[in-house]
Amino acid sequence: MLGPLNGMLSLASGHVSLVSRHFKRRIYLKILLALCVIGAVVFGCVLASVLLAEAIGLVTTLAVMAGVFLLAALIVLIVMAVEQKRHEARERAQREAEKRLAKIALVSALPALKGGGLLAAGAAAIALMIVLGGRSGDDEDSD
Repeated sequence: MLGPLNGMLSLASGHVSLVSRHFKRRIYLKILLALCVIGAVVFGCVLASVLLAEAIGLVTTLAVMAGVFLLAALIVLIVMAVEQKRHEARERAQREAEKRLAKIALVSALPALKGGGLLAAGAAAIALMIVLGGRSGDDEDSD
């Protein structure tokens, strides 16, 4: 009887680990993005100032530096988008595994409910309805 419970605890632990890794990656990527944007703004401001006062050589150098930081920011945004899609795919797989385990636990508990009569059958039917269709609509609104 503890087999399904251990499986559920293992899945819950895996889900917590998945979410914490996701948030940690997102924080690091957002910090990197902020640094890139700050660099682009700083060099953009320096570029605007130098355009008014300096010759073409220095302006070209500053333009290249601002462009490099903008390109770096775009790359970080692309990496963040890819990481988000991967996280969502892992999260969907995790939900499916939880759903499969709940179905297995319910099916394995059915023989124990045989002698319980009408009340046990009703409880099993309610549990089956929850497992089969209870969470699909709610998951869309959580993002």
